[in-house]
Amino acid sequence: MPVLLCLAALAGCGDSGGPTGPGSGPAAMELVSGGGQRAVPGLPLAEDVVVRVVDQQGRPVPGVSVAFAPAAGHGDADPASAATGQDGRAASTWTLGAGVGTQSLRVSAADTVLSVAAEAVDLDGELDALFAPASAAELEAVRSDWAGRDVSAGGVTVELEDGFHLAGKACALRILSHRVAGVRHFGAVLVPEGSAAGSLPLLLYLHGGDSGVSLDELQTVAFALGPLVDRFVYVVPSFRAEPLRHDGESWTSDGPASPWDYDVDDTLALVNAVFESTPEARPGGMAVVGGSRGAGVALLAGIRDERIERIIALFGPTDFFDDWVREIVREATLGQPRDLTAVAHLDSTVIAPYIRGRIPLPEARLEIIRRSAVLFAEDLPPVQLHHGTADAIVSVSQAESLIRTMDALGRTPPGFEAFIYAGGGHSTLSLPGVIPRAAEFVRDWFASLGG
Repeated sequence: MPVLLCLAALAGCGDSGGPTGPGSGPAAMELVSGGGQRAVPGLPLAEDVVVRVVDQQGRPVPGVSVAFAPAAGHGDADPASAATGQDGRAASTWTLGAGVGTQSLRVSAADTVLSVAAEAVDLDGELDALFAPASAAELEAVRSDWAGRDVSAGGVTVELEDGFHLAGKACALRILSHRVAGVRHFGAVLVPEGSAAGSLPLLLYLHGGDSGVSLDELQTVAFALGPLVDRFVYVVPSFRAEPLRHDGESWTSDGPASPWDYDVDDTLALVNAVFESTPEARPGGMAVVGGSRGAGVALLAGIRDERIERIIALFGPTDFFDDWVREIVREATLGQPRDLTAVAHLDSTVIAPYIRGRIPLPEARLEIIRRSAVLFAEDLPPVQLHHGTADAIVSVSQAESLIRTMDALGRTPPGFEAFIYAGGGHSTLSLPGVIPRAAEFVRDWFASLGG
């Protein structure tokens, strides 16, 4: 009787409701998932190790005890043993040991044994490869990708028409929707009342952060322009997966988020929609003001679209190959991501998949390259750069990288000018003199247009 009870428990009989009869006991064990993974030593694998126990007819066997035992020095499994469920499956989380290289996990049930392998990667070696200097071939691949993107605006629709006062000047506000590369996108266009057809150049405002944009943010730009406030068509894009907000309403753009990269596509497509639907817009040149994330987008947009003639970039990223970015990536890989714009997104879509072997190194590198304006700086229009030395959100090293590059290119005012503010943080309020300097930069451009 004790032997029969033991067999019944092993086969999942009796109260467990499992199969009965000849051949109903465990005959084989198969690896369902979790093999062949990569991770940093000392960290758990992204996926649990899951096995399935079946009988001779291939049917799942519940109630079987499965043991998970890493080899000596190859970490820990939690739980170390687990009973199979009704689907015959059991799972365990494997945390790798401290050493670099192939590690193994022994999985056993009854007389069946599986060996599961994982690779503990050399994090410094992986980061060295990821952040090695970009090659000419890689830069050309990114340029080719950009050239092949369709940023035309399809199905332009006016979602809302309203009035709006911008620094006391009455404007006509329209919320536009359009489609770009198959996704629906929203943006705003504001036209000072009484403007003649074809009379106003475009001024784009590109927001920071990753929680969308409110039209109220545009007021600071408008006040800075002073008497020129009514001399522009103002364009405010949202970015995909984020809302545009106005007067208690919001419009959220479709598509997966793509900070900096497809943010540019959204911006350029909205510009095309504005030119198509706004008679007051003057064909040709435009200026861009961007802060933080928006500054990085502004620089990349200026590289990709020659219609952009001036850029004011406030404390934004320029160089994703910078040591500051590398340290952020290291921290995220070790499970300690900083609470910064797009860090979680880049970690989940680029960095972690690369470290885990889900995307190849060349693909991951191109994702970093296409976000690094400094690598394409020769194509930038005139830029005015502002950054504080005490910025805790975007390191001043980002501005310094672009300054070095522009110096090497021989770019001087008004083609390029940079202002570094001792003790300044991630806010225009901490950068004394930034508003009059930016306003003068725009006024000079406007004067060059014959305004």
